[in-house]
Amino acid sequence: MNKHKKKANRGLKSVGEDRISELPDEIIIHILSFLPSTKSCVKTSVLSKRWHNLWTCVPNLIFSQSHFSRFVFDEVDCLKRVVNKTLALHSFSKLNSFSIQVPDLRQLYPSIELWLQLAVKRAVESLTLDFLDIPRSPSDRPSAGYLLPQFVYSNSHMQILTTKFCEFVPHGRISWSALKKLSIRQSLLNDEVIQNILNGTPALENLQLIFCCGVKLLDLSSKPKLKKLVIKVNEYCLMGSDYNYELKIVGPYLETLKILGLWGLFKCKLMKMSSLMGATLDFGVFNDGDESQVRRQNMAKELLENVLHAEQLKLKNHCTEALSKLRMDVLVSLSSNLKSLDVDCHGRSYLRGIERVLCCAHKLEKLVIFFNYSRSSTSEPDDYGKNYWRNAEIPSCLDSHLKTIVISGELRSRVVLEFLQFLLMNSNILEKMIVQNCFNHQTPLRLAEKLSRYPRSSQQALFLVDPK
Repeated sequence: MNKHKKKANRGLKSVGEDRISELPDEIIIHILSFLPSTKSCVKTSVLSKRWHNLWTCVPNLIFSQSHFSRFVFDEVDCLKRVVNKTLALHSFSKLNSFSIQVPDLRQLYPSIELWLQLAVKRAVESLTLDFLDIPRSPSDRPSAGYLLPQFVYSNSHMQILTTKFCEFVPHGRISWSALKKLSIRQSLLNDEVIQNILNGTPALENLQLIFCCGVKLLDLSSKPKLKKLVIKVNEYCLMGSDYNYELKIVGPYLETLKILGLWGLFKCKLMKMSSLMGATLDFGVFNDGDESQVRRQNMAKELLENVLHAEQLKLKNHCTEALSKLRMDVLVSLSSNLKSLDVDCHGRSYLRGIERVLCCAHKLEKLVIFFNYSRSSTSEPDDYGKNYWRNAEIPSCLDSHLKTIVISGELRSRVVLEFLQFLLMNSNILEKMIVQNCFNHQTPLRLAEKLSRYPRSSQQALFLVDPK
């Protein structure tokens, strides 16, 4: 043992004691800039005398929730001292990122404004204001969140702005000439404010409105650079809003669109989506019986008719089911460009929708399906008898385009296995079938082995396991 220890020690000495400290300050500072928070950077000051002040030159100031974990939220003065001391010691004149995640307390608002002024003076490029919604007394609860200071609305350096629980009330025109990405979460907005934002962001490429309420028209006709839009709604959006309002989105230049969340009685209408390349529809409505089911299906059908021409389509929750409700001529005319389809399958009506799209999407190259037949209604008519797939129409995409199939979920149902066998039998150029997480203690490896024994037309197909 002693011989082995001596040999190991000699090996360590030959490598060198500390290669990182031999690097120039600029490279070490660049490495420190990848740490998740300023607190992590400060901790490196104990490594050696040389490292003592290196953190002060890192061009990022990130105060995450963990930064204040040892403070009780009532100890606001302690929290202020931590941030103020950090800012006083920080010496870098230019900020790439300033991010602060603090409890949403009125006592902090004056200090936050001072911190924002420092960030703006240092030409910050990425600004994040994340207010934590914490339990507190009613007298301390802000009515609409932190009111953004007026000096924030005019900035020529900021490229990324992320807010949560912030109130947007500009007194004049917004001017964010360099802004490329804007994410607003849990805010009360209106059409006037959102139009002011759109007018003042000529370089905007990515817009995310998460749990925001009050917007009824999102007209992106004058935004040729805006390519990505994410809209997500939940019960927060119901507060103080018209329960039956309709959000209209006009997006002739959008390339990527995501409609997410729980829409309740809200309705979303898409217009002029001619440039769309990828779309995700993943939403539900409140379950109040047959009325909610009809409302959900109608909304899904209308949205599908505006996104089916995209090359990549992801349909979750009940949106896949709506495929079975669309007229066949609509499917044929809209899905001719579809190359990648990611869907849920919770019953036979969902499978009917998938089958219909396969017959129309002649260029489909990738098919991703999450199966969960445990949610299938037992009252559904069984359209898939034992010999159904033997006589089913073979989609042309299986013959010449489909290369990848990804499956997950509950995969032991007879209907599911026969459908997968049908795909394998007729996918002539299939390159791989990937099996992900399976339910009911069914291992992906065992299922992949079972599927590999099925007859298949593509002998080059690989069966892979991805246990993510």
